[in-house]
Amino acid sequence: MQELSRDEALTLQAMEEAMWRPETRYDSRYMDAVLAPAFTEVGRSGRTYTREETLEMPPLDIDIELPLIDFSAIAICEDVALVRYISLSKNSSRGATHRTSVWTNDGRWRLRFHQATPTDL
Repeated sequence: MQELSRDEALTLQAMEEAMWRPETRYDSRYMDAVLAPAFTEVGRSGRTYTREETLEMPPLDIDIELPLIDFSAIAICEDVALVRYISLSKNSSRGATHRTSVWTNDGRWRLRFHQATPTDL
């Protein structure tokens, strides 16, 4: 199995953190370029979101602490990375959430899948 380079892992961390910054999260051109054509997400509530629903989502307040907690990125096969981290809300009582993403690289990294699972840390 191919290992991710340090630069690739740092790139993926920056791309994940960009999803938590309003200036990139709600930039439709940026998101269109980053989300893979078949992107899906299972949100913290358990609801499934399509790429189109994600791109059409109205801006919401983002209150996640950065940098992300316990961030890790590993290669699961050539040109596919599994990213895991914990997000923690800054200002609400929502608590912590385990998050997992699958990124694919077809010449550039694109987000293929994301899942959020509430946790009692």
